Amino acid sequence: MSLSAFAEMFWIGVATPLTAVCVLPLYPAFVSYLASAGGGERARSPAVLGLLVVAGVVSFMAAAGYLFVVVLGVGIESGFVGRFGPWAFGVLGVIGAVLLADPAGFSRLPSVDPPHADHPYASAFGYGFFFGGIVVPCNPGFIGLFFARQAVLFDGPTSNLAGFLLFGLGIGAPLLAFALLSESFGRRITRTLARYSDPINRAVGAFLLLVAVYYLVFVFAVLPGPPPTPPSIPLAG
Repeated sequence: MSLSAFAEMFWIGVATPLTAVCVLPLYPAFVSYLASAGGGERARSPAVLGLLVVAGVVSFMAAAGYLFVVVLGVGIESGFVGRFGPWAFGVLGVIGAVLLADPAGFSRLPSVDPPHADHPYASAFGYGFFFGGIVVPCNPGFIGLFFARQAVLFDGPTSNLAGFLLFGLGIGAPLLAFALLSESFGRRITRTLARYSDPINRAVGAFLLLVAVYYLVFVFAVLPGPPPTPPSIPLAG
């Protein structure tokens, strides 16, 4: 467990919604909601609402972390990395190959819009909570990378839960940034990300495929290559 491992979880979280084509259309609606919410309190409400959205995302990832780490005991029992690691990185390699061949393939998966409540603060928290749930099936590439790296980097319940929380903070960070930006600037960013979504996803696919091959060859020795290294050694940092 190290600060670099937690930082990696955070940045994987940041990249997850920004490379998910089916999530990008939610950002303009979110920006419009922030611009109209609050009435007379508009000068301060976007930042407050943005923080509540992040709290909702983190709450979802905390619930997911509790389910996987505490209830299911994933990543805690002895020998878990050796048994689960090759499968995790194998799936990661398949996802990377799919993104290379068809960068818009996963965007065709069904998705739902986050709900809205009458109270703006409750609506903001609910938006963040369900945004976290929507991102998970919408971007299997970075979700797969998160679970694969989570299994390698952390070996105890506390650190595993912290990894989930940092990942949730990363997912919520772009939403908070959009809450603090102007509406027009936020829309320009989302349009740019959508315009270049195919090359972005191809680059992501190539990166995921390289990570998977590295672990399958050099760490787990599933594929032919040099002798394996201990699986606890991170890829970078």
